[in-house]
Amino acid sequence: MKRILTLIGAVALATTLCAQSRSFEDFQAQQNARFNQFKQDKQAEFDAFRKRQNERYAEFMQKSWERFNAHPAVTPKEEEPVPPVVYQEPAPVPAPDVTPTPAPAPQPAPQEDPKPSPAPQPAPEVEPKPIVVKDEVIQVPKPQPAPEPIAPVEPKKELPHKLYAISFYGTLVSVGFPTNDVFKLEGLSEKQLSKAWNQLSSDKYDVTLNNVLAVRNNLSLCDWGYVEMLQAISEKRYGKTNEAVFMQAFLLSQSGYKIRLAMDEQKLYLLIASQYSIFSMSYFMIDGTKFYALNCKSKQLNICNASFDKEKSLSLQLRKEQKLDAQPTSPRKLSSKYGVTVNVSVNKNTVDFFNNYPSAYINNDVTTRWAVYANTPLDKSIQNALYPVLKKSISGLSERDAVNKILNFVQTAFVYEYDDKVWGGDRAFFAAETLYYPYADCEDRAILFSRLIRDIMGLDVVLLYYPGHLASAVAFTQEVKGDYLSYKNRKYIVCDPTYIGAPVGLTMPGMNNQEAQIIVL
Repeated sequence: MKRILTLIGAVALATTLCAQSRSFEDFQAQQNARFNQFKQDKQAEFDAFRKRQNERYAEFMQKSWERFNAHPAVTPKEEEPVPPVVYQEPAPVPAPDVTPTPAPAPQPAPQEDPKPSPAPQPAPEVEPKPIVVKDEVIQVPKPQPAPEPIAPVEPKKELPHKLYAISFYGTLVSVGFPTNDVFKLEGLSEKQLSKAWNQLSSDKYDVTLNNVLAVRNNLSLCDWGYVEMLQAISEKRYGKTNEAVFMQAFLLSQSGYKIRLAMDEQKLYLLIASQYSIFSMSYFMIDGTKFYALNCKSKQLNICNASFDKEKSLSLQLRKEQKLDAQPTSPRKLSSKYGVTVNVSVNKNTVDFFNNYPSAYINNDVTTRWAVYANTPLDKSIQNALYPVLKKSISGLSERDAVNKILNFVQTAFVYEYDDKVWGGDRAFFAAETLYYPYADCEDRAILFSRLIRDIMGLDVVLLYYPGHLASAVAFTQEVKGDYLSYKNRKYIVCDPTYIGAPVGLTMPGMNNQEAQIIVL
């Protein structure tokens, strides 16, 4: 009887559990169905919103063209570079004579005692001096997130597409375009361009937009990198045509960037708004915003001043490493006077990318251009090769001695040369470029040094700009003597990578009485 009851109980329990399991599965299926329906409804809302935005934009395109005059490109002011100075170490203090006293010799006849010679004195310690700085401190805005698309994009999976591939700085990029893509501008009239915009706004180009946004995310592309990539893929699909310009403008606008379309009698141009003022590129001032004309030399253009909600100007700050495929250069041996030796190779693809990167400034202050270079991180591959060697070389040292060692590395491991002799004009380097190219001047050294000290030692650094010269200063957490400046109740000790061989705390001769500009990184 007991066994029968046990059996009945087991069956009942199993039945209950089975029913519960089915109930849970049913519940889970219901929840999934509700969630999927919610996603579909939200995506339908997004699609409808984006459609309305594009229809409104296309409508404005028919009537909102105005003629604007171009502003000439700004070029960096040429300054007479300050030559490097080699630090002359003080003469060493003679050691006292410790020769053992010989056995006494027979005494000669008494003579008048000579006057004693003065004992050698140590070199006098230079009193630290405050650095004369301008009252205005240049602060660069913190990096902002990349622009967001007008609305989330979910391409219709059933729409067929064809992949087009490019090599983007040595990195394979593939983007899908509709298989039945017959996009062709019928002309450059306002009505024809409006019609073309509505054509691109159809859902069959969602796959293209979705693909380029995925590339931006996967490669961690900065804003300028995204602009370059869109130009390359558009020209791959349509050639160097007005259609390619139109497609690039469309994709940028849908990605959240502030763009304007412009044209002359025969050609279409893309204008893009920038938070930064870009050197060597003409621009158009529209409603108080600078729009830069890509690949354009025209002095007058008809510009469509239609806009999208929440569109954002591009930033020229590099927020993170660009994830380009690796093409390591041959290792370069770098050796300092203090015995630090390291072999470093860089990603040639990254160097090529930096070579085409525009030099720019913000807040109407040209000195901010160096902050863009200094705030750009080194590739992880470089960090993995260089940082362990430097960290080992400073292990167990005081904060001052550790900074001295890194400072000496930057001072003595690189050959100094003027930009005009190498490049024909001023050219600042990202830190990775200094590790690649055979020559470096004062600004390149200060940029690299600031990067190393922040990454390896976690200390704050500011750049110091003098007319024709760039140095740096470090905020130590320990008491360190030397020439200094005060900023936000903290003392920054001067460290000049171009004062060759000079230790922490010494201002390069010729800069002593100069007023410096503080650039906060």
